[in-house]
Amino acid sequence: MNEGPAGGRSASSPDETLIQNIAKAHLWFEQIKAGRTLSEIAKAEGTTNGRIYQLIDLAFLAPDIIRDVLDGKHPPGFTSDWCVRHTLPGDWQDQRALIATL
Repeated sequence: MNEGPAGGRSASSPDETLIQNIAKAHLWFEQIKAGRTLSEIAKAEGTTNGRIYQLIDLAFLAPDIIRDVLDGKHPPGFTSDWCVRHTLPGDWQDQRALIATL
């Protein structure tokens, strides 16, 4: 098996949790654009406003980063847990530079 340095996911194995969270972030952003409040979305999703705040930045990832995540070709340090603890820059070039360091 092709495992990462810490015995984590394979370099070619997609991170299903990260993929699901990117999809959720896109859905939540579309709902916000449609006029729903964070509280309404959180209640419907069985989550909290804070969780939405933690993950909403994933809706603004550069398309090539999303493609790499879907293909399992992103750095192993770029995980949902990392995204909860850090703020992603809005600029796509800055995103690429930051994610490349993980």
